[in-house]
Amino acid sequence: MPSPNEAFTLSDDTPRSSETTVNIAGILVHLYGVNELTPDQAKDTTVLFHVHGRTRSYKDSEQFAHQLLHTLGKNGHARGLVIATFDNRNHGIRKIDDLAIHAWDNGNAKHAQDMLSMIDGIAIDLQTVMTYLESYVGDMFTPTRYIAAGVSLGGHVVWNLLAEDARIQIGIPIVGCPDLTSLLIDRLGHYASVNQIPEGTKEWPKSIEKLYASRDAKITTINGKQMLVLNGAVDRLVPDKFTKPWIEKYAANNDVKYIVQAGTGHCLSWQMMDEISEWLVPLLN
Repeated sequence: MPSPNEAFTLSDDTPRSSETTVNIAGILVHLYGVNELTPDQAKDTTVLFHVHGRTRSYKDSEQFAHQLLHTLGKNGHARGLVIATFDNRNHGIRKIDDLAIHAWDNGNAKHAQDMLSMIDGIAIDLQTVMTYLESYVGDMFTPTRYIAAGVSLGGHVVWNLLAEDARIQIGIPIVGCPDLTSLLIDRLGHYASVNQIPEGTKEWPKSIEKLYASRDAKITTINGKQMLVLNGAVDRLVPDKFTKPWIEKYAANNDVKYIVQAGTGHCLSWQMMDEISEWLVPLLN
């Protein structure tokens, strides 16, 4: 058995669910679990979108899908569940610029711009897929509810969707961040706050600062949502210290389960997979 703190990877003996791929607006959307739906489940199907991390591809989400569908399927659930994913912008088969998916410490001077524009773009892609999904899959199943989950970059996207889209009433941000301004300033180094960054700093132009501030302000308006927030206590890339203030101020406006896993870094751990499975059971029955 893997350690609870170990990064999740799909074992060879885990059964694989069916995969159905559809082209929506030029995005190859991979749907897992369609063929396993019963006729009743196909009339009432929850679609869980999983957004992968920076520098990764939909193949990470595929592993997540096979594991989750297998775990939940062992005990059965009344509502149908299909897990959907696609390559993020500038990732996988959509990659056009490798440097742009890396950070300042890997030589990308425009990390701040590339990060936030990707987050916004991925959210738009997912919203487009949600809008058109039933028109493409209606002969196979009927989407009746949507859940957003994501890891790292995908976790940031989940926070955006919870703030921006009424269709996303349930979200699972995994090692994501509601306060990207503080995260990026910490990652940039040398400055204790955004106010200390000199005018003309090439890594942090004032124009991008305004966009980050607008995004973070939106996250404070999340209200009435169901959320499972999963972070690692020793995550150095996206430290939990940038999530905790949001939890203290705004969690009471929502139904939030917040877990900071001891001894865990920047990853989707095996324990987190177990937490997700357990948390979803009542939502699917």
